[in-house]
Amino acid sequence: MMYKAEEPRIVNVSSSGCSLTLHCDPAWKYYSHKAAVYPASKAALNMYTINLAYELKDTSFKVNAVCPGFVATDFNDHRGTGTVQEAGTRISKYAMIGEDGPTGKFISEEHNPETGECPW
Repeated sequence: MMYKAEEPRIVNVSSSGCSLTLHCDPAWKYYSHKAAVYPASKAALNMYTINLAYELKDTSFKVNAVCPGFVATDFNDHRGTGTVQEAGTRISKYAMIGEDGPTGKFISEEHNPETGECPW
């Protein structure tokens, strides 16, 4: 049914903490945090985002992976630095981007406040 939408958007909720590029950089602040399952599952989601964006490239779809930030939730015992409201704003921003908005991107405004782009 999304094909019938005027401006269909797919936003996969990812995490900059699961960037393969960042996890290879010893200077990255979370370099020593190597979990087994969560980063691998998000890396798979990121690849799916790339594939979806490619498959839908000749349509009006915009497909992106968006990191809501390190959000204080039960999942991390409220150690996060961001609020649920901030996370919701980041995600909804890309769910509502215009025709000139990005597609096939990994966005983390927390990691990269200037452009929002995060390395895969």
